[in-house]
Amino acid sequence: MNRSAWVGVVVGLAVLAGIYYVYFRPEPPPEPEWMPPPSSADDSILPDPEEAASDPPILHPMPDPVPEASGPDSVAGQTPKPAGGAPSAESPGVATLPELEASDEAAGAAMRELFGAAPVEAFLIPRDLIRRIVLTVDSLDRDPLPLWLRPVRRVPGPLEVQAQGEGDAQVLELSAANAARYRPLVEAFVAVDAQDFANLYRRYYPLFQDAYDRIGNPRRRYFNDRLIEILDHLIATPAVDEPIALVRPKVLYRFADPALEERSSGQKALLRLGRVQAAQVQAKLRELRSAILALSPKPTK
Repeated sequence: MNRSAWVGVVVGLAVLAGIYYVYFRPEPPPEPEWMPPPSSADDSILPDPEEAASDPPILHPMPDPVPEASGPDSVAGQTPKPAGGAPSAESPGVATLPELEASDEAAGAAMRELFGAAPVEAFLIPRDLIRRIVLTVDSLDRDPLPLWLRPVRRVPGPLEVQAQGEGDAQVLELSAANAARYRPLVEAFVAVDAQDFANLYRRYYPLFQDAYDRIGNPRRRYFNDRLIEILDHLIATPAVDEPIALVRPKVLYRFADPALEERSSGQKALLRLGRVQAAQVQAKLRELRSAILALSPKPTK
């Protein structure tokens, strides 16, 4: 139960991150066999240290993890410990979590047991999984991460594009058939029970906070605040008329509308799901946001 439960949180966030990580680009090169430590990551993906000169206030503190032998109601009145996200793994009555560096083997084994070997091996990159998820979530309101830092593999199949007209009058459009490439990820994501996700996220929040603390100088020092910020950003993605016009100045496809092309990596990838699937994902994001915010302790009068 312990191992399966915390892996549920990992899988939920991996699906959330993976939906937004399909790029208009050719097949990427083979992925490195190792993951560099956070301190050696590409400086271009990290915020300016001056932006994190002082810790901002915690807006949405997470309560203590639920004790292993008790239900969620048994700790409803506990005071949160926001500085580190949660008590240590040695705290009495609290579920023991693996160390961040040692979490991959247990995660891989439990995910194969829960979801089957085929989908796990098809979509998930099993190395440094939690750290990859945290890096991805933190990047979704700006430029994309390097491909080798993402937690999911490239969605199979080429980008589906259709051409209208001929010669100089030809217009490239994102084909409606392209949405089928993302359907397995979308279906898996919208099927997640928001309350179950929130409860598991609460129990195993320390691993995500630990990974977030290690990425350098994040824009917010508290991962749950950053997650809510990203959810709000993605929910705000506008619905656009279809089909969406594209251009291909070199190798990669881009949105023809400059206003769309200037949007963040997360919002642009959400648009690529197609209007129907994007609306489904946004509805689920709203559910997750509400369930996570409900965990924050109410201020005392």
